[in-house]
Amino acid sequence: MRLDRSKFLAAVALAVLSACGRSSGTPTLSSAEVLSTAQAIAAQTRAAPTSTPSAVPATPTPTVPPITPTPTVSPTPSFPTAVAKYNVSVRSGPGEDYPIVDLFLQGQTAEITGRYDDTPIGTWWRIVRIGPGINGWVWSGAVDVAGDTSGVPVVEAPDIPEEGEATVTPG
Repeated sequence: MRLDRSKFLAAVALAVLSACGRSSGTPTLSSAEVLSTAQAIAAQTRAAPTSTPSAVPATPTPTVPPITPTPTVSPTPSFPTAVAKYNVSVRSGPGEDYPIVDLFLQGQTAEITGRYDDTPIGTWWRIVRIGPGINGWVWSGAVDVAGDTSGVPVVEAPDIPEEGEATVTPG
């Protein structure tokens, strides 16, 4: 137990003062006085208020995140695909002289069914839409290609339609 400092000092002072009141040159305490003083100090120590330990804050139990299911591997398509890097025009033929027939929106995917390489800006891919949309041609610089394109046939460019002429691109 912890002894209250002020009570301890008071007990020691009392013992010293009681010893000082004697007339002999060297104060000598009898064993009964020493025992009495020790018992008084022990009683005061037992009666001294003790500090209440502060409450220990509860440590929260760590939360274990739920197990994430293992992603399933989707089969790789057996055909090459084009994914639009940004919104790009789908044209009725391989070049900027052909009319726009639809938009191939960023992130959309299409199957590549043909190629045309003889243009000033590079390769054009003939695409068949996997989702909704009109099939046509997109410039290779506007798409990311996945899969092997070595088997994609080279296709002849269709005639450029006259102004106001309807165009339909075969799938």
